[in-house]
Amino acid sequence: MRKFVLLICVSIGLSDTVLVEPAKIPESHNVIWGARGSRDVLVKREIVKETFKPLRIVSSDYEFTQKSDRVPYPRTITQIVVTDQYTDGDGGYATLKSGGPGMDFAVVHLKSQRGHGYHFTIDIYGQ
Repeated sequence: MRKFVLLICVSIGLSDTVLVEPAKIPESHNVIWGARGSRDVLVKREIVKETFKPLRIVSSDYEFTQKSDRVPYPRTITQIVVTDQYTDGDGGYATLKSGGPGMDFAVVHLKSQRGHGYHFTIDIYGQ
């Protein structure tokens, strides 16, 4: 009886490939807010990186402000591009907390996955 059950299990396992799931392609968690026009310029590029902490979620806020003493007429943000540098799916997530396109400031909240860090490139375009 044991040989019969073993034979059935082996034959089902070898002949049935429906149970095998296709490999998933890991993706980066890139985000784009707004739209860039032909006359827009790169106002700021920042690389934000945070190392992992075991069994914890790492988060912080990235604040973009334009100093009024250096820039008398601040540029209006047209697009924010947040590029996740982790391409294996272990990167973090970015959300726009306040400001953004149509404003002259922005606050982007950056958050990692549990047990991982994050590494983002933030590009801010304006006119």
